Amino acid sequence: MAQTTGPSICSSWTGSIGIFLILLLGIAITACAQNPALYSPGDDQLDAEPFSDFADYQNRARAYLEANLTPVEGFPRSDQVDWNLPFSLPPADHCAEAPETGLLLIHGLSDSPFVFRDLARALSVRCIGVRTLLLQGHGTRPGDMVKASADVWREQVRQHMADLAREVDHLFIGGFSLGGALATEYALSGQQPQVEGIIALAPAWRLNGLDDYLWLAGIADLFADFVEEEPELNPVKYESVTLNAGSQLADVLGQTQRLLEQPAAPLPPLFLVATEADSVIDLGYLVQTFRQRFRHPDNRMLVFRDLRKPWPDNWADPRIQSLDSYLPEENILEFSHQALAIAPDNELYGRGAPLQRCVEPNNLTLAECRKLPAGQLWFSAWHDDPRPVPTSRLTYNPWFDVLSGHMAAFIRRQTPH
Repeated sequence: MAQTTGPSICSSWTGSIGIFLILLLGIAITACAQNPALYSPGDDQLDAEPFSDFADYQNRARAYLEANLTPVEGFPRSDQVDWNLPFSLPPADHCAEAPETGLLLIHGLSDSPFVFRDLARALSVRCIGVRTLLLQGHGTRPGDMVKASADVWREQVRQHMADLAREVDHLFIGGFSLGGALATEYALSGQQPQVEGIIALAPAWRLNGLDDYLWLAGIADLFADFVEEEPELNPVKYESVTLNAGSQLADVLGQTQRLLEQPAAPLPPLFLVATEADSVIDLGYLVQTFRQRFRHPDNRMLVFRDLRKPWPDNWADPRIQSLDSYLPEENILEFSHQALAIAPDNELYGRGAPLQRCVEPNNLTLAECRKLPAGQLWFSAWHDDPRPVPTSRLTYNPWFDVLSGHMAAFIRRQTPH
């Protein structure tokens, strides 16, 4: 069974500010990797090429993955192609009489469309169709992030929104982390077709302690391609971090923040999801932006947090609901950034699945983590400081059914029949 060993890409960014400064002095970082091909750009890039329909797009994406995916060890290559492939799941058969509702979901930095498989199934049953896309630089090898472009990501989003709008009666956009920022940017920028609502899962509107340093990535990129080259053992998510990824992320964050903070007409309805223990996203910025800028009465925010601790008075809002993230009966201390969209029965990240145990252990080696008896290992967000018990990254959301139900209810409120 393959297991990841280091911090996630965004957590790695948070802990890598010093590395930027070293890179500015021209000191290269060496690889600790098993396959050099993983860390070099491929000959081809998945560009924002026009497509006739989603089937045409998916066929092209499959051909690209077949030709360019460098597999990680421990999983069949054919499965890795399927897992990283963008997909479209229409509303279930019993929804035939209803006006069709479509949601484009955009994955996060270093991630893949796989992260939305569970949500797509849950929403399809509730008569909401889901489409995903594969952002340039993703799904093949970390080296392909060296040449990825935020402008290409934006064009990919525009193309899919235009195509989806031709097929559905009600149009929504959403995303996770970076994808949540791209979705927000599209929805607030006045582009056509317009959306009836935004779904934002831990959106990268502002990062924890890193916004002021991302500009350094473009300078450091002159000296090296990677902040760090980690062993790649996860078939649906990169662990290694390119400097160009930081530059493109800074581009998207900067534009999204400008749109969020400028005076504007009423914003689209928003369903916002966050976890209190997120090592990546600035929760305070999410809460205050939600309260101050998103005024629609149908707006909802769902926060997973330790209910033993008080919620700040100045964050109070009747549209914000909290669910407990301290679940000692499951050895869960808190929820991680990555866990939000994943169901407990997910084939890779769910309970007992190949990537569930000892993913990114905190202050433990992989070998030390694997030796722990099941009852002694707890699950949490990523941390670089010691926890009171041995922990690794939580990979699934025990409240997934509640999350997907609230999400579907929010979408239905915007689409009365």
